[in-house]
Order: sequence, then C-alpha cells, then structure tokens
Amino acid sequence: MKKLFLIAGIFSLMSITLLNAQVTIGKNQQPDPSAVLDLQSNDKLGLLLPRVALTDTVLADPLAANVAGMFVYNTNTSADGKVVEGIYFNDGHRWWLANGGGAAGPWQVSETTDIATSNDQNIYQMGQVTIGSDTLLPITMLNVVSTDKGIMIPRMTQAQRDAIDVSDAMTANSLVVYNTDEDCYNYFSRTDGDWKSLCGGVARALFTVTDGCSDITVNGVYTEGTTLNASNYLSINVDVTKAGNYTFSANTDNGYGFSTQGTFLTTGPQTISVPGQGKPIASSQTPGDLLTFTSSGASVDCNTLTVIVLPPTASFSLSCGSAQFAGAYVKGRPLTAANTVTLNVDVSDIYTGSSWTVFSNTVNGVSFSGHGMFTTTGLQPITLQGSGTPTSTSPIVLTFTTNSRDGAATCTATLQPAIPPMTVLALGTTSNAGYNVFSATADTRKMLMDPKNFGTQDNSTVKFGDGSNTWNVDPISGVPSAANIITALTRTTPPDIVITGIGWEGVINEALSNAFVTYLQKGGVLIMYCETVNAGNARLLNAIIGQGMGQTSLTTLQNGNTSGARYLFPASLATDPVVNGPFGDLTGLWWGEDASSTATVTGMDAVQVSQIVVYTTAAGTVAGAGNPTMFRHRTLNFIWSGDGGFNSSYDHTSTTICPFLIQQTAPYIPVPKPTFTGGNSGAGAGPVYNSVFTANAMAWALNQALTVGINRKNYQ
Repeated sequence: MKKLFLIAGIFSLMSITLLNAQVTIGKNQQPDPSAVLDLQSNDKLGLLLPRVALTDTVLADPLAANVAGMFVYNTNTSADGKVVEGIYFNDGHRWWLANGGGAAGPWQVSETTDIATSNDQNIYQMGQVTIGSDTLLPITMLNVVSTDKGIMIPRMTQAQRDAIDVSDAMTANSLVVYNTDEDCYNYFSRTDGDWKSLCGGVARALFTVTDGCSDITVNGVYTEGTTLNASNYLSINVDVTKAGNYTFSANTDNGYGFSTQGTFLTTGPQTISVPGQGKPIASSQTPGDLLTFTSSGASVDCNTLTVIVLPPTASFSLSCGSAQFAGAYVKGRPLTAANTVTLNVDVSDIYTGSSWTVFSNTVNGVSFSGHGMFTTTGLQPITLQGSGTPTSTSPIVLTFTTNSRDGAATCTATLQPAIPPMTVLALGTTSNAGYNVFSATADTRKMLMDPKNFGTQDNSTVKFGDGSNTWNVDPISGVPSAANIITALTRTTPPDIVITGIGWEGVINEALSNAFVTYLQKGGVLIMYCETVNAGNARLLNAIIGQGMGQTSLTTLQNGNTSGARYLFPASLATDPVVNGPFGDLTGLWWGEDASSTATVTGMDAVQVSQIVVYTTAAGTVAGAGNPTMFRHRTLNFIWSGDGGFNSSYDHTSTTICPFLIQQTAPYIPVPKPTFTGGNSGAGAGPVYNSVFTANAMAWALNQALTVGINRKNYQ
C-alpha cells in the first residue's frame, strides 16, 4: 500500500512539473526551444484533434463559445456548402478552414462539388463574404467596407463590351461593366435586349468626323467686340456608328467658342450644327484663332482649323435697290461660288477699323453673307456669297442686315429662282422657215434651246430649266387636227404655252375657239403669229376680245403694209414686260413684215381697245388708220401679231423676207436684222428686231405660266 501511494505521488508531481515547463513527448530529448509541447513519433503516429460536427462558420456550435486559438476537425459537410470536412480554427469570432487541413477551402470547381486547388480553375462559393470588416451582414452575399478605397469593376472598350456573349438575356440581365469609350458605367437590360448607360436614359453615341478639318465648316462673320449671333456656328459632318447622346465643343483663347449637345436617333452620315457663344476680344486675321475640339463618343482629327476675326466695323448704309444676283437658282440644286449678289453701300466713316459684314436671313433654303475691309469712304459695291439649296420656285424675298457701327440697318431684295421646265405646243408648218418655232432645223429652235438664252448657266439671260431640261415640246406640235388640239388643251395637264405661226389656221372651228377661250381663262398662255384672213381667225378673236362666240364685230384683213414693211414700238411702252424684256428694250425700234402684207384687226370699239395694250399699228391702211398689227391682252395671257411669218429665218441676207435673225455661231443669241427696206410703210430702211421680240415674248410667257398659269400649282 505504501508503494502505491508513493507511485501516485511521483506521477502527481510529474504532472505539476509538465504544466509549468517545456515538454517532449514521444522521445527522450529536449523539446524545441520555441515549443511548449514537442510531439515526436516513430513516423507511424499522428496527433488526433477533437472531432466535432460544425454547422456554420459564424456559429460556435457545438462548442459553447468562440475561443481564439481553438482547433477542431470538422466531420460535417453541410448541404448549403457553408462548412466542409476538414481542420478549422477559431479566431474568437468565427471558424476558419485551415489551408492544408484535409481540404483546400470552401471554393469549389464550377459545376462540381470538387474543392478548387488551382488558380486557373473556374470556381464558385456558396457562402457570404465580407471584405474590410470582420462582421458579416446577414442580408448581403458580398459586403465591402472601406473609407479610403473603392470597388473596381471590369473596364473595357465598347467593342470589348459588345464582344460579351449576352445571347442568354435572362442570364446577362443586370451585368455591369465600365465603358472606357463612353467613360460611363453600362448595364445589360433583359427587357430592351441591349446595353444601357448609367449616364442618362440613352447611351452615349459613337461617331467619327470622317475627314478631319475638311468635314468642319466655320459659318458666319467674326468681328472684334461683336457678340456672336445665330449666323455664327460650326457645321460638322459625322458618321454615326451608334445612336445616342453626344456633346461637341470647340474653344478658342479669344473670348468665344462653340458648344452643343444632343441625341443621334439613327446611325449613318449626319450633320450637326454647333452654335457659337461669346465675343471676340481681339482681331485675329492671320492666321486666325485656332480651334481646339472636344467631344464625347468621338475623337476629332483636326488641329489646324482657324477662325478669322475682323477688326472693329465701319459706319455704312446699304441699298438693296441696286441688288444684282448672279448665277442660276434652281430648285433642289445647291448654290455654287457663282451664286452671288452685289449691293451698293455708302461708307461714312471707317474709324480705326474698317471691316464690314452683311448677311441675309434664310428664305426657301437660300441665304447670302459676306465680309471685308473698307479702305475709303463713299459709295462703293460689295459682293455677298450665296449658300443653301432653293426649296421652291417662288420669288425669294431676302432681308439684308449690316453690322454698321452706328447701328444695324436692313433692306430687302427679291431673288427669282429658275423657272422649272415647261411644256409648249408649237402650231404651224414645220420647216426651216421657223413658222413652227420648234422646227428641227429652224433658227428659232436654236435660239430657244440655247442655254445662254434660256437655261441654268450662270450667264443665262432667262434662268429656266432644271439643268438638264428646259422646253418640253408637245408631241402633237405641227399642224394637228382641231380635235387633237382640243384634247391637248383640255387634258389634266395641258401645255403651259401655245405659240403659233403660218399653216395651222385652217383647222380653227367653233369648238376649238371655245377650247382656246377656256384655256386662256384658266391661265393658259397663247402667242399667235397669224396673217391668214379666214373665218377661223375672226372667230377666235371675237371669242377672246370681241362680243363673243358667233359674233362678227371683229375681222382680220390682210390690209397692212407690204413685204419689207417696218412697224415702230413707241416710247410709251418702256414699262411693258414684253417690249422691254430681258433680251432688250425695243421702244423706238422696229419689227419687220415677212414676204406679204400684214394683217390688222378691224372693228374694235373703245371697250375692246381698252382690253389690250397696242404694240404697233398700220397707219394709212385701207380699213382705217390705227388698226392694230400687234397687241397684248391686259388680263389674259394672250399676244397677237398680224404676221404669220414673223419668225421666218431661213434667208439671212434678204431685206424683204425672213426678218428673224440670230447670231450664226453659238451662242445663238437674238440680234437685229441690220437692213429691211421698209416696204410701203413709210418708215424707210433700217434694222428690225423680230428675234428680240420673240425672245422677250417667250420669257414673258414663262413667267406668266409660272405665276398665274394654268399649271401654276404644279410649280410651287
């Protein structure tokens, strides 16, 4: 018994000793100097940790409390993946899976339950994560806490973003990236099936200024000390590759710049206007103020574009009464450098500066502007450049404004766009004589078809046509039947103009006379060169200016002067649009009779005479002095001449026939026939101007057809 108590005492003393010193177990050797307990084995034994079944890393269970430094071996793998079998240690707040403790950790290889062990594996984690704090928020899967750092989500270009496979829209819904092109966060919307921008309701656009500086136009005039206005803006040609919002600006270091923002609704080539703001501080004529561009969604490859700023303005007044428009203005055709207007100004003072600016408003797509320097005071012309594209054939009334130092002044001037192509029905014998003015070999046709006379050249006398077409000659022209003429006059779109010569009068019957009257009353234009004395002529004249159809108050008699006769246009006709037209002023000049005697209209009373403007008469005729040989109706678009061969032109040298003459080499402009005998008219020999009259008459006919004609609604 004493021996047993002694042995127990010795072990008790040994236990007390081991608790207060370094101990080696397994071998008879000193423990490692850094170890309290040094376990040694025979290479066949290990340390068996306490085995427990954990349920969650944030719960101490099944232990009573979280104790820092506690090690256990967890035997449980939870269904929710929060714990797996392996060694866990406790930090006093929660359990952590020890690396190498029998499992690689809580991360698993994608779509498996295998523990992830390599950096190149695609992995997932079912647990909640907090970064930057040791406190887990139960309502979050990921909680990041910091007061001096942020979260950096993937940054990529728009092209890289668009390469992401979002075909499974449900899966891609709410995917977020940072778009470096747009400089904004983007997210994918399942509802819209597209990326959305967090910078606004619409994503920023992508576009290019395709050709650098050549795609940027500086508009308006810039003057020292003058605030920019609506005429000061940039026109930018861009190619939009993605619709959306955009901003664009261009700045100078001279007190002004340009800025705009907007939305591209579609892709493709487009033009944006960038309005100017501010006031130039100083003049800068050479080389000008350099523009520096910035834009969202695009880089602008332009670093040489400059703006010229003029010195302070002079004092001057403007006169629009002298306005001279150059070039042709055709509906739908952009203006060119040839489209200018010249105005007169009166400069009263040039001060220390001498610049000027004049500009117009925009009407029907057209405007004018110009600037320059005055070197002297007094009256002088200035020329403005036109821009834009005419949108109609209506007269364009423009208001011109100056930047005169003593106050802006305005005046107005009217620009007439080119008359559109029109249809003409030419009646008369078809030959080189020109009785039918559109006969293929006649000089009359050469004159009418020459673009110098009627066309859209910059120097065309009458601006007419669309650049490729002018006169549309009705296919029934020549000597058709009365029925065919009636059909032409009464169709939905009748000819705009009818012009006649010798050879067709025999077909005139009552129905055709009625049709011509209706045609004229609706706005048709009729120019009649006729001398044949027959019932048809009388019937037609009675229907138009006589007492009505079937009456005989008016007759035509071939009782004027004979071949070679000359008839005078009096000075009182200086304001008449035909006698004094675009091809020449005929007052005090003459027209000549071809081959036979001129017809006159007899039987007119004072009321009938009041309806017409008498151009010429046959003094001393058998029927009585003063009978008209040519006139124009005051209210209807109707001209009558008593010579059916008025436009005869095949003989260029005769002094008694063929009074119509044109220049014989292009351009085929109308010229006077230098010598006509005068016949028995008592006028004596001298030049005659038949070609000039017909050119003026056709110019008048075009204007009437455009403004009050039967088809005028088609030309507005």
